[in-house]
Amino acid sequence: MKVRIGIDVGGTFTDAVAIDNDTYEIIGTVKTPTTHTAEAGVAAGIVQVLHGVMEQHNIKPEDVVFIAHGTTQATNALLEGDVAQVGIVTLGSGLQGAKSKSDTNVGDIELAAGKFLRTKNAFVDTSSDVEAGIKSAIEQLFSEGSTSYVAAEAFSVDDPTNENAVIAECSEREVPATATNDISKLYGLAIRTRTAVVNASIMPKMLEAANMTDKSIREAGIESPLMVMRCDGGVMTVDEVRHRPILTILSGPAAGVAGALMYEKLTDGLFFEVGGTSTDISCVKDG
Repeated sequence: MKVRIGIDVGGTFTDAVAIDNDTYEIIGTVKTPTTHTAEAGVAAGIVQVLHGVMEQHNIKPEDVVFIAHGTTQATNALLEGDVAQVGIVTLGSGLQGAKSKSDTNVGDIELAAGKFLRTKNAFVDTSSDVEAGIKSAIEQLFSEGSTSYVAAEAFSVDDPTNENAVIAECSEREVPATATNDISKLYGLAIRTRTAVVNASIMPKMLEAANMTDKSIREAGIESPLMVMRCDGGVMTVDEVRHRPILTILSGPAAGVAGALMYEKLTDGLFFEVGGTSTDISCVKDG
């Protein structure tokens, strides 16, 4: 029998569900409290439920043809203000550079009462030594407490060279970073920057969780690649999560309504998913 396994990490519980790959019949489920304080983080709970569902239902590693992981970690981080301070490296020159400074001045974003996503800014004049300017900007932002970074330049969707140079420098320093051109291919620096800031703010925690989870799956002997739920109800690879964790925000409601539609066969409905941190409400109309 070929099996599909889904693992959901919530703020309170971590669940695993195994279903028959051909019939989609539920084989079994396992639940454990989410292991926030464990040395391995939430990955410890993932290992527990994965081993639990496989052992209780005699599932061998080679039987698993698909394994997907859903997490509310990104959503909860934003709800609870558990995010990194983001340093924004703005690139430009002349009048366009002045406008870019204004467009990328995000300030502190209030996520909840008294909890903020804090940002700092540094400017690199691209009419002079760009490489030296990038190094100086990152060092300045680091000294101000930033632990994750955004590279922002007007029209980088057409020419991402300078933004990518910032990402390369951050990679050498082994710090997480997001280029606005990698988040969106739409014009509008202010919106791209704000979105990139949110992405960068959750990168440290999501990188740690993704790496530990992927390692745990491999150590369990499962060869099927780990897939992660997206906010549109689809799935993506772990490598994509490492670059765009923002795509996992609200993936919980998307997965929940997809599952409800699969098993309830409804074309119109309201779906409530009550978790330990938040309650999600989804609406389906005309299928």
